[in-house]
Amino acid sequence: MNHTQSTMALTFSPRAIWSDLRKLKATTKWLLAVMIGAQVLTFALSSDRSGLAWLTLWTGFAAVINLALVDQGKQSNFFWGLLCTSAWLIVAFNSRTFGDVFAQGFAFIMQFFGIYLWAKVRDEDAGEIKPKKLSKQLAWAVLIITVITYLIVLTISKHLNGLQVYLDSAVLPLNIIGQVLMTYGYRSQWFAWILVDIVQVSVWAQNVFVLDGSYAVSMLVLQIVMLVNALYGAWYWYKHSN
Repeated sequence: MNHTQSTMALTFSPRAIWSDLRKLKATTKWLLAVMIGAQVLTFALSSDRSGLAWLTLWTGFAAVINLALVDQGKQSNFFWGLLCTSAWLIVAFNSRTFGDVFAQGFAFIMQFFGIYLWAKVRDEDAGEIKPKKLSKQLAWAVLIITVITYLIVLTISKHLNGLQVYLDSAVLPLNIIGQVLMTYGYRSQWFAWILVDIVQVSVWAQNVFVLDGSYAVSMLVLQIVMLVNALYGAWYWYKHSN
């Protein structure tokens, strides 16, 4: 089997997907169960059974499974990442949170780069990617790019009459940085994800009172559990880095 076939098998084959889930550490499995349980409970308590509500539920499932696998550097996370970003694009577009639309579109594209790069540097014995440190020079470059991207997205969001433009516009630059750092295996990605999740919790907490349909509540719960996961992911990656 050549490298491309091997990479596709590690990412998309049912056997590899199940194997990665089975090999998650006990703490990660418990966190995953709590995150899925929070999504199910929120949906069950809601009276909204619209197509968007169901899509939000399945988006949440794909998102938290993806996150659990990213926590431990498992290759099959990209299968769930593609499902999650595709569904999230639809939810974000319907909510007119254009920063989120751009962010999920970028994340969808980056899944394909991640599939290739993670397979290339994957630790065969551990079955995980090895976290890397970010140099000071690269950290400064990341900061500058983040600020410039934020200003660009803010201008576009204002032009499109988006909701909560100042908060929402931070989603794309932080997602870009987090996604790129994750793709190349840098542990500093988790600072970007923590900030993204804090912003998203704020955005969706306000969207609950702005948007029709209780799917907004489900998205808020998803953002909260993603924030908890980001804190856990940061702890795990820094603990296992050089």
